[in-house]
Amino acid sequence: MTRSIAATIGNGRVLARIGRDGSLAGLSAPSLDSELVEKRIHAVINGPDGQRRISGSSWKHHLEYVRGTNVLRVVSTHTSDIKVERRIAAIGESLRTAFRSEGETDVSWERGVENFLPQVGESYNAAWPDGFDPPPVAGATRSSVVARVPDLVDRAAITDLYGRSILLIAQHHDRKGSFATSPGEDVVLAHALDICGEKGAALAFFEWALDNDRGDPYLAWALERYLRRSHNPDLRDRLSKLQDNALMLRPPQPAAVTAATLWSAWHQAVEGHRAESLSALHAAVAKRSPLGLFLTSNQVDLSAHAYLLLTVQALIPSVIGGEDGFFEHQATVQKTRHARALYGGVFHSGMPEPGQGLLVAEVRPDLDVEAVTLEVDGRTVNQFTATPGKPGRPNLWTGPLPPFKAGEVTRYRIRAHLRDPDTTPIWGSDTDPRPGGQEFAFEQAPPPPPDWVRDALCYHVMVDRFARPGASLPAPSDPTALYGGTLDGIREHLDHITALGCNVLWLSPVHTSPSHHGYDHEDFLTVEPRYGGDAALIRLVEAAHGRGLRVLLDFVPNHTGRGHHLFRDAIANDGDAAAYYRFWQWPHYYRCYSDVITLPELDTGTSHVQQHLVRAAQHWLTGYGVDGVRCDHVAGVDPAFWVELRRGLREVRPDPLILGEATGVPEWLARYAGRIDAIFDFDLAYYVRQALARGRMDAAAFAGWLDHHDKAYPGLVLATLLDNHDMNRFLWMAGGNVERLKLAATLLMTLPGTPIIYYGTEVGLSQRYDGVIENAEARLPMLWGADQNQDLLAHFQELGRMRGESVALRRGDRKTVLADAEVFAYERTAGDESVTVALNFSEQAQRREVAGQKIELEPLGSVVIRQASTIST
Repeated sequence: MTRSIAATIGNGRVLARIGRDGSLAGLSAPSLDSELVEKRIHAVINGPDGQRRISGSSWKHHLEYVRGTNVLRVVSTHTSDIKVERRIAAIGESLRTAFRSEGETDVSWERGVENFLPQVGESYNAAWPDGFDPPPVAGATRSSVVARVPDLVDRAAITDLYGRSILLIAQHHDRKGSFATSPGEDVVLAHALDICGEKGAALAFFEWALDNDRGDPYLAWALERYLRRSHNPDLRDRLSKLQDNALMLRPPQPAAVTAATLWSAWHQAVEGHRAESLSALHAAVAKRSPLGLFLTSNQVDLSAHAYLLLTVQALIPSVIGGEDGFFEHQATVQKTRHARALYGGVFHSGMPEPGQGLLVAEVRPDLDVEAVTLEVDGRTVNQFTATPGKPGRPNLWTGPLPPFKAGEVTRYRIRAHLRDPDTTPIWGSDTDPRPGGQEFAFEQAPPPPPDWVRDALCYHVMVDRFARPGASLPAPSDPTALYGGTLDGIREHLDHITALGCNVLWLSPVHTSPSHHGYDHEDFLTVEPRYGGDAALIRLVEAAHGRGLRVLLDFVPNHTGRGHHLFRDAIANDGDAAAYYRFWQWPHYYRCYSDVITLPELDTGTSHVQQHLVRAAQHWLTGYGVDGVRCDHVAGVDPAFWVELRRGLREVRPDPLILGEATGVPEWLARYAGRIDAIFDFDLAYYVRQALARGRMDAAAFAGWLDHHDKAYPGLVLATLLDNHDMNRFLWMAGGNVERLKLAATLLMTLPGTPIIYYGTEVGLSQRYDGVIENAEARLPMLWGADQNQDLLAHFQELGRMRGESVALRRGDRKTVLADAEVFAYERTAGDESVTVALNFSEQAQRREVAGQKIELEPLGSVVIRQASTIST
């Protein structure tokens, strides 16, 4: 059937092909390979004068997609001044239409098609019905990556094409996993989705293809590349069988002109010929249709859209890997969320500006905004004030926090009102926009962090890698394997932990999980049987409390594992089950943490998910007696959740601790004050590692940075560290130089904050190769007995004892008293107590006068002066 089309609309359950006059040229449902329309169906207008087809030479039509969505807007104008606006959308299992027109008229199709095409449209006067005016979906907001490609001539067009390409491919993706296209082309679509981050969609296709005995060499090629970035032992076994019976070939150049041009652009980008690739890309982009589609005579050229995605991804400059992956002094997550929100129109962080009591909204510069308002249910709308931004940069709108009583929680939305009366207001968000707007929250005058954390010294354990009763753990081999550590094994070694002066024990996730790390958990409420189950955790907590140790459990609110019962229900059932996760097209398209397929993200912006998570966290405090939670990936979670969690935990315990793993720049992190109690000081870890592990920063430069850093986070406790489970161990960074580690430990234990000792650091545990290759290498089994460096252990024990005896070291102020290229000295004071610490950053002995005393510092040595005593460390 050859029928020219202008657009397609679909959701994986329904696929419609729309003509240039807004007529229905084709309809596939409920399977996308079944055609339901044998003859084009036109829209008709029914008025007092009878029925009139909205087609023919007397009509003019303007078609456009609602930005970043699969909703098609069709405006049809007749020579007699009749004007009809329709919106066509795939909603659930059917293609539906809403309209507005002048006078006593209705708009419908000439005929319906069973349950898949209701004949009569829905009339609207004010707001469009649900589903016809959505904000941009998450597939489209991925187009923010185009900003990372340099030297684009028509960046706006390529950005729109990138997002549209993902949506078009998703439209043609059947629920069972296949694409509504030819074999061979479907492999290109799956590969493009894989490369641009839609791992769930790519996985669904590969599983379908293998289940249907597809054995072509192009499939083997794409699957092999998928498995380079996704861990899936079952698929890897199936790939091996496929390779035994088929060659592995990259798809050839397609015949269609635009697709062929973009195929060449992709190859040139991969081979490093950027100028040639950009030239071909721009030539292809110029051939797009008015709706931003690549069309052949009678269909969308899906291959061209796939190769556009691949070309753009190949043109993004490579980022040289840092020594500590995503913990190295960066704000990647925040930047991504910011860009996705601005694609929708309005970004708001969801948190007041630190110390200012102001809320700030950023509005995309191309929007003609009349007003921005803060809206609280039952309250007068607050108007924001405009502050024009720099050319090409977002415009800022600011407003004060509304007055409420201390302890009250305010929930609000941010709305931008456009000058065009026919447009819908745009709601603010801190990431992918939400229908109806994202609900933000803040608490007036929240309580401070629990006082006990100021005296805390924490020991961090990876449960699987620490110990088990009566037997040693296996020697290091595969760093991702299970090594057999248990909670009872930790309990038997509590004396080792308390001998370090530690009074807090932080456990890696203990809930049910298939992995060694536990961040892909499958149940929020039960303890992993491998670790000893619920009873073992109760035993450990009781024993720890008996030794004066508080216990923190790792809690993961951002995502679950694919095996979690909530995610299995979501994939199987859609509806309320799928609402727990961030699906933008069920069942194959959903957000995952860092695009890792095994870690689907929860929709923490919804109230029912927030309350589910709060109840789960409360369960660990009430059911097991733990003293707080360390929360994973704070930046990925809806900012309103932290208000709910903090209040929820204080309902069941008077002084729980919420310690957050938040990365980013200080001005962003400072906003979390009052929402969480403490954050990790990854900036300090970075600079300590640069200065003392790598020797790339002298003492004066470090001291200058630290003086500025000390006051960066008012209202937040800083958890300080040298290394952890997601970064290279300090000792490996230092090339095995124990003296550098001892110097860094002295610094860590004498600076303000809550020090955290990562298991094994205190006894010389290192790694075999760079964790950038596999970060589990930083989680090798704990050293015991003769394998421990006893001198290093004694050093940590002495530092812990000294810190425990000194109020100045735990709670005192810090002041730099000397800083030159080699030596850094500072004073800690609390009341009448004073402790002075001097550290030699150089590998030569140094002499200085500090605190009225002449001191000698060994190479990479330190001296601690406590009142009348001097301790060389």
